[in-house]
Parts: sequence; structure tokens; C-alpha cells
Amino acid sequence: MKLVEPTRRQWLRGVVLWPAFRLLAARKDFWDTKDPGTWTNDEKDILLYQSPWAQQGFARIESEKKHEVGYNSKGQRGVDMPDTRPGVPPGGVNSVPIGEKIPKPPKPDNGPPVEFRVLARWEMAKPVRLAGGPEVPEMTGQYYVIRLRGLPLMPPPKPKPGEEPPPNPNEGMLQLIKLNSFLERNGKAPIACSHLFTGSGNAVNDVLLFFPRGNDPITPADKQVTLESRFTPFHLSIKFALKDMVYKGELAL
Repeated sequence: MKLVEPTRRQWLRGVVLWPAFRLLAARKDFWDTKDPGTWTNDEKDILLYQSPWAQQGFARIESEKKHEVGYNSKGQRGVDMPDTRPGVPPGGVNSVPIGEKIPKPPKPDNGPPVEFRVLARWEMAKPVRLAGGPEVPEMTGQYYVIRLRGLPLMPPPKPKPGEEPPPNPNEGMLQLIKLNSFLERNGKAPIACSHLFTGSGNAVNDVLLFFPRGNDPITPADKQVTLESRFTPFHLSIKFALKDMVYKGELAL
């Protein structure tokens, strides 16, 4: 089988290239120095996947949730419960013949954390729109809209001909994401997510979060905004530096 070298666009989308991005930013942000009509495909990809408006983080299983009832030792829900490792009975304890020495307790699971790389992007920011960001639903003018890509969602089942569409296996998790997602600023009340939409087509596992701009919108004086989202057993936290999210002299969100 012939191996094909990935294109630069595929590389940018699949790997975090912060050193290269910082070098580019040090020269001068191209979105402030070049006309949008002259942006190259690579530059558009930088805006859409590696820019102040598009940050990557990790949805991680919180340590106290890792062995919660309903999740196995790898953090997977509803799999291998109870533990089915060879030599371990359903109760998780080996019996010891009378008179023999009791074995030492097993070592705790100190393996790597279960995590998923997630991209969070401000979809209504003007540079993102100019770079060709996907269309978003109507009613966006009153909201900050953040797209999440890479969440641990199940692929939706395909309906059989003539049958009702099967229920969405992600419904419970999507409800938790909506209820427990906030934009947080130091010294101010968090902005709660008020609407959630899922993607379609090639973006079927994307999620759009809508946060109302309200009477106390985000300003450069806030300095930093953190997206916080908890959906059992995962926690996602991504910080955005507002001083970098400026386009043509104005904060672009």
C-alpha cells in the first residue's frame, strides 16, 4: 500500500503547531496586514484551527470520576462493568485459600488520563467568517457562538429505510454540555450557555454553543475569557486572551 504524505492543510488540522504559530505571530499577524482577499489557504487554516479565535484543549475525565459506577478502569461508560480482567472475579477480589498468606493489595491505576483533544472556535468573529468558517444558524447577532469539535460523542446511527430515526445516543451528554457550559471572566458572573445546536453532514459531531451577549458584554478590559464545560465524567477548560482577539483595532468575538 502506497503511503501518501499529508498536505500542509491536513497537518495543520491534525497536529498542534504552536511554535510555528508563535513564530508567525511574532513577525506580524497577517490578518491585520493583508487584505482578506489575498489570504492563502494555509493562512485561512491558521485562522480556523490555530489562532487566538481557535484554541485547542482537552476534555479529560476528572480523577474522582474515573472509577465512578458506570465507567470502567479506562473511563469508558457501560463497558467491562464489572471488571472482567483475567483472574479477577465479578466482585473484583480473588479468594485466598485458608492458611495461605494474603497477597498485597493491587496498585492503583496510575495510567495516563483519558482525554480527547477538542477545538473551540468563536464562529462569529469576523476573521473566522472571512476565512471561510462554516455557516451557523440564524439568531447569532445576540450571541457569542463557540463551535466545539472533537468531543467524545457517539456516531449517530443511520435509520433503516421505512423506519423511524433511532434516538440520538448523545442526547444525555448534549443536555449536560448545554447545562454546564459557561464563559467565565474574573470578578464577573459567568455567562451560561442558552442554546446548543449539533452539526450536520461532515460536521455531524460538531456542537455549537450560544452564549447571550446581554447587558454586560465581554470587553478588552476583561483580559481573559475561559470556556468551562463539564459533562460527566469529562471536564473541558480553554482560555482565550482577549488582547490577541483583535481585528482591525477592535475586539472581534
